[in-house]
Amino acid sequence: MKGFSGDQYIQPSSNIMSRGNKLTVLAFVFGVWIGSHHEKMQTTIQAPIPMINNSNKIKRLGTATNYVDVHVGGMCRCGSKALPVPGPMSAVGHDTQIVQLPSKATGNHHKRFLFHPIEDCNCIEDEMFTDVTADPYLKQIGRPYFESHCPNEQGDYAWEGMPDLGVEEQLPIFAGVLSYKAPLSLNGTLHNWLSHDLFRRIGAKDVFVQLNHRSEKDDEIMHDYQKAAINEPHPLTVMGSPEENLNPGLAIAKFCRAAEEHPDSHPNGENLLLFMEKDWNIYDARQSRLARGIEELFRSANALAQRGVSFIHLHYIFRGIGMSDDAKTWMCPSQGVPWKCTTSQQQRWTNTPLILSCSWFLRYLEPFALIQDPIMNGCRPGMQENGYCDWEAAMQDGRIAWTNSQWVMANIAGPKGKLFFHKEIDK
Repeated sequence: MKGFSGDQYIQPSSNIMSRGNKLTVLAFVFGVWIGSHHEKMQTTIQAPIPMINNSNKIKRLGTATNYVDVHVGGMCRCGSKALPVPGPMSAVGHDTQIVQLPSKATGNHHKRFLFHPIEDCNCIEDEMFTDVTADPYLKQIGRPYFESHCPNEQGDYAWEGMPDLGVEEQLPIFAGVLSYKAPLSLNGTLHNWLSHDLFRRIGAKDVFVQLNHRSEKDDEIMHDYQKAAINEPHPLTVMGSPEENLNPGLAIAKFCRAAEEHPDSHPNGENLLLFMEKDWNIYDARQSRLARGIEELFRSANALAQRGVSFIHLHYIFRGIGMSDDAKTWMCPSQGVPWKCTTSQQQRWTNTPLILSCSWFLRYLEPFALIQDPIMNGCRPGMQENGYCDWEAAMQDGRIAWTNSQWVMANIAGPKGKLFFHKEIDK
């Protein structure tokens, strides 16, 4: 087994999975989704992941070089019909010698990739949460297939120890909350989130609260909450004015742009946003297993967002989608957590709690939010007179390029895919 003897870099983040967290993830996967299907499953533990050996080839960057360290884990790959569950990333990162030059696509910094090998890779055979791959090559993925046509490993890497260079250990995530003339609902929801320690558990860099038609009561609620949340990592950032009334599209764009200006922003703007309206409460842990596994759910979403899924719906897939044609949906597991994916042609946008890629939203959807024309006005009472865009309706009736796009969107998989419930107090 190959060992490492070169320079090592200590991972600065606190999000690295410990052995205890590994067991939590496995329990989360088995307990939340697999449930009564455990008797049908087999678990295959691959050999421990070897580290790379590059002791004689460490590349030094000059002190004047403008670079950022990118921390990545290892790949966990399984054949067809198996759910990959990666073990914890090592706390120590190793220099891969890969330095990516600046570009318009990747940002103005040199990127130095530091590899944190995973301890092992568990392949859980469970047809319910995985899809059968039809491709004759991809369905054979595994060391035996690799050795059958490429048996020699003479370099620094082993097949089990390849770095997952496309997935950063943790993209910065921000939360954005939209409220409209609902101080009582906002107050109840904020304290619900506080009781579940939501923002600390997901590692939120900041929480932006947009108060449409901001009132003295809103300010009173926010002031009292800030006092109650004195032990939170940071206070909430309150936005809005008595005149401002942003639709969800404009609010999301405002949150994402605020995230870019934040000192903890991703250097390339690759931030994630948890968007919620003011009346979405979290189920009690006794009612929802998902509420007990929030950390694992968001860790999985972080990787999913870097693997081609820009919109993550924190709810189960809408009823009827994929029922008549299974090809319209597919399982898309990430970090051991099962998700069900479809496209925007098959599933509408809703303003229920979601995670999205800010760079994706600003590039493709913010321009629609900036249209100032009566055609964008909503049709519910008061919206026409006030020139207010019903963002959700515009997404669903074709005024915004949603249904004719092919955006990949993920939904929580399994029969117990509920994390939030709606609780409106103001009437």
